[in-house]
Amino acid sequence: MLGRGRKSRQLDMFEVPMNKYLNLGHDLIQTGDSIDWVALEKEFRAYYSDRGRPSVTLRKIIGLCLLKSKFKTSDEKTLNVWLENPYWQYFCGEVHFQTEKPFSAGEFTRFRKRVGEAGMTRIQLLATEEFGVTDNGTYRN
Repeated sequence: MLGRGRKSRQLDMFEVPMNKYLNLGHDLIQTGDSIDWVALEKEFRAYYSDRGRPSVTLRKIIGLCLLKSKFKTSDEKTLNVWLENPYWQYFCGEVHFQTEKPFSAGEFTRFRKRVGEAGMTRIQLLATEEFGVTDNGTYRN
């Protein structure tokens, strides 16, 4: 079953939204805001069932896959950096700064298995479009 994220970046009266103290001109914020996450979620919805335990939200796992591709990090390192970096968290759809990892590193393996080669190719193409990351791991100019 597909996990659900927040529909909007609604305010919580006890927490300050990250966008109040982040540089909104930062590359990751602008890139994250430019991606059509709704269309991407519709595209990847085909890999999920309507039954079972809810999954990690697609924006979070796809966002982390994109960041892994951009920064060439391992599954575990990606989660560690996400935990410490509000720009990474914002990119993945968080409204408030999180103090715990979003999931275990094994979730990346399950996601790759679920979406297969076609899904991962789509993510790699998106990484190339958004960040200039090529298939061989280098950046376009």
